[in-house]
Amino acid sequence: MWGQPPSAVRRAQLDWRAEAMKAQVYSADVANRFAAVAQEFCSIIESASKTDRTTLLMNVYGVLPLLISGAISLPNFELSEEDDATEREEQSPSRPSVRMTDEQWGQLYNQLKEKLGDWNLYQCVFDPTTDKKAICGSLADDIADIYRDLKEGLVCGKMHQAKPQDIVWTWRLLYYSHWGHHAMDALLVIHFRLEDTLS
Repeated sequence: MWGQPPSAVRRAQLDWRAEAMKAQVYSADVANRFAAVAQEFCSIIESASKTDRTTLLMNVYGVLPLLISGAISLPNFELSEEDDATEREEQSPSRPSVRMTDEQWGQLYNQLKEKLGDWNLYQCVFDPTTDKKAICGSLADDIADIYRDLKEGLVCGKMHQAKPQDIVWTWRLLYYSHWGHHAMDALLVIHFRLEDTLS
């Protein structure tokens, strides 16, 4: 913009701000849609004791693709120094944690394991691009881990304990580093478990 008249510079600044505002609105919309799907998933799991095994898996099967698609679409925010400082403060022992304790996770896992029965365990490879040896997976473990990673962000948002962009950043990070793998495995396993029911 060197040598441009002030009016041209001003127009460029206004255009940039308009685009930035559009990006913010789009990011907020995507994040809100994902939060709604995450809440639906968590509600399904929280009511698992009231449904039979097939209905539970049908409900999870319906929402998992939306979670995966939504997570891939989450905006890639970058944490500022202020956000880093806030994160350190939130991790302080003096600040109450909203993340499920290991004991709470264990209770959910055992509830799901009992509900799923002989549909719980399955064979898989951790990384299909490199691994050749199959390992044993657990559908109850997959579902409980997805629930814990999503629920923390929902609770933080409800209690205003974190900025919305921080919650989105964490959801996106955990999708690629943790719960996304569980979601992919669970979706494939449920597909085969429900094959006779759906066909």
